[in-house]
Amino acid sequence: MPQLIPFTNDGCRTIDIALGENMFRLRTTYLPYTHTWIMDIMDQEENPIIMGIALNTGVDNLVKGKAKIFQNQTIRCISLDGTENNTPNSLGESCVVLYYPEGEEPPQLWKDKMLED
Repeated sequence: MPQLIPFTNDGCRTIDIALGENMFRLRTTYLPYTHTWIMDIMDQEENPIIMGIALNTGVDNLVKGKAKIFQNQTIRCISLDGTENNTPNSLGESCVVLYYPEGEEPPQLWKDKMLED
């Protein structure tokens, strides 16, 4: 079962959370000039693991290929009402971030019509 990462839209926010078997410190920041929410993933001592991940909806896996510690795991930004995560109020309200642990297959976001039988 996916884990909801409890982000809110109250500006720059840092949370400590267990994802899989590891503890992480996650920080979100809204960039008003580019209308983008970004997420930084750090260890408990704030050593950077992955920095500046744009929390865009429609991306299959925001951490794929970015750090070995997240191999075979998925983090997604999902829209609850079909909107993009591009306003100061969207994160935590109309868009949420989900974590899928290793061994859990996330649902397919899109289907290639050319590959259908």
